[in-house]
Amino acid sequence: MADDPWRTPCEGDVLLELAAMVREQRAGVLATVIGAERSTPRQPGAKMIIHADGHLTGSVGGGRAEAHVVAEAAQVAAGGACRTVSIDLDGDLGVCGGRMSVFLEPVLRAVPFVVIGCGHVGRALATVGRTLPFRFLLVDDRADMLVGLPAGGSLQAVACGPGELAGVLQGAAGGAVLVASRGHACDADYLEALLRAEAALSRPFAFIGLLGSRAKSARILAELADRGIGAEALARVRAPVGLDLGDETPAEIALSVLAEALAVLRGRELLRDGDGRELGIRLRRRRT
Repeated sequence: MADDPWRTPCEGDVLLELAAMVREQRAGVLATVIGAERSTPRQPGAKMIIHADGHLTGSVGGGRAEAHVVAEAAQVAAGGACRTVSIDLDGDLGVCGGRMSVFLEPVLRAVPFVVIGCGHVGRALATVGRTLPFRFLLVDDRADMLVGLPAGGSLQAVACGPGELAGVLQGAAGGAVLVASRGHACDADYLEALLRAEAALSRPFAFIGLLGSRAKSARILAELADRGIGAEALARVRAPVGLDLGDETPAEIALSVLAEALAVLRGRELLRDGDGRELGIRLRRRRT
């Protein structure tokens, strides 16, 4: 951005700032004029970013109309859903006499997603989920399993056993975790380390999943209860993890886990149709 205080930000500046927000994991709302009738201060394509701290980059016209867009953007930021705002400029919101339509979409921070276990499902989950709003960290105690993973971007990897897990989790507070390591004993050790480390984090995890059959999951949870993990902590573990989609392959299982994680993170407990109407069907986890 230029240092000249008289320079008005153009759409290119807005796009550069948007790219920086995504790169730096800063939240906000992007407003884009998508329709203009008769006399309006801005034409379709004009953009403005409403930042989380309230300051603006760009403009969709200024005045009361822009203030109305900013107020609507606060609702978008809180709810996470896009919306279109129609503004009449011949009343309280303006004197131009026209009408504008402004599309508001949230710029979301990517949610940390720790995948413990870099086997078939762990790799598939990071691959399938790369276009979703997650930052993946793959963890495995076998360094050779991390070879060949795409480096940088939304995917990182670290060789780490249960004993070192607490330090790795510091940057993932409030995010999601999947335990899917190389066997029952290893899963139990990682899950115990995870639940004990969570108490020291600034926020609890929003989603904790344990991959495996119902019998395996019950055995691990019972074992952790014997190790002194409290019932409240164990009740938060979604096990067996994943929606019942009839999945079989690693990619299909990964999809079922990601679908459940997104539903939980977005506060969904009931299935909805395309119009947002609840169908009265609860999200079902796998039954096996």
